[in-house]
Amino acid sequence: MKFQPAFLHKVRQVIIITLWWVMIGILVELNNAVNYDPLSRKYFLFFIFGSNAFEHLLITAIGPFIGGILAGSFIIFYQREKLKGKTYVQKLLIHSGLYILFVGVCILVVGLIGALNNTANARFEEKFYEDVFSLRVLRLLINWYFIVVLTIFLLDVSEKYGPGTLKKLLLGKYHSAGKEERIFMFLDLTSSTTIAEKIGEERYFEMLRFFYQVSNEAVINNYGEIYQYVGDEIVISWERKQGVKNASCLQCFAAIREIVRSNREIFEEKFGLVPGFKAGIHSGMVATGEIGSVKKDIVYSGDVLNTAARIVALCNQYNEMLIISGVVYEDLKDMPGYQFRYLDSPVLRGKTTPLGLYAVKDP
Repeated sequence: MKFQPAFLHKVRQVIIITLWWVMIGILVELNNAVNYDPLSRKYFLFFIFGSNAFEHLLITAIGPFIGGILAGSFIIFYQREKLKGKTYVQKLLIHSGLYILFVGVCILVVGLIGALNNTANARFEEKFYEDVFSLRVLRLLINWYFIVVLTIFLLDVSEKYGPGTLKKLLLGKYHSAGKEERIFMFLDLTSSTTIAEKIGEERYFEMLRFFYQVSNEAVINNYGEIYQYVGDEIVISWERKQGVKNASCLQCFAAIREIVRSNREIFEEKFGLVPGFKAGIHSGMVATGEIGSVKKDIVYSGDVLNTAARIVALCNQYNEMLIISGVVYEDLKDMPGYQFRYLDSPVLRGKTTPLGLYAVKDP
């Protein structure tokens, strides 16, 4: 069974959350194990569970591990989708309630295992009560509350920048200007002004939001990155090798078209129409880096973006839904299943040399 990249991306997020929580859990336990004896004026380590440090850390890692898998899966596969459109306060309240539920279960599990492995001469109920209902557990509840809030915050930041970009940002890739060879697709809704006048600005905005929402999965499944939303236009980008491989940049357009068709009834019911769109694709070298001080952003700069924007503007003139540049055509002309038709070699506005344009008919 072959899983879609969007699904695998969510699985990776759950794995990262789980590993992150286990690592933090171990560090928190090591910190909690440090004690100070005022009589001897010395620090010492004291571990509650098991007979040594390894057993204690292993037992206490079970809670974050189970919590990471269960809570992480719930957050990634269900909760985040359901909370879209909620205010930050609403999200915080919902997260807090679910946090108490999940962490409470994890503490009970760890307490149960700890009581079973506790060699002290006492009844099981007493050992369980001592392990679960204590100031130590209260401290853990407070610590893990902020850990969960931080996790949600990092997921929000990752979602803002797009899959993979946050990692590159944290590693400092964009701190100084660099160059990348990338493919850009400018995807533009057709007749946007007419539609907005027909259904009203608010409903049009809701339609745009729903269109972007259903398109996201198609972009991720074809290894694309959403660079920008510009009004009624999406700018999608690929590293050149990834965009050329299996014609991912062309498959992305076809996948968005198909997913809009599959949601036809929803579009018609909510907005009274199904949006159409067109796209232009071009590739080349761009400069990239982080800019801004009050508001920072990752920016691509170069003639490639201007040219791609010019190409999508020509779709109406040539009556085509998807036009690619001659540069992209040279990379994809031997791709099986696709048919390319030469259109023209106009001198685009702001250019001095002609650029070949090709229409694409996908399988």
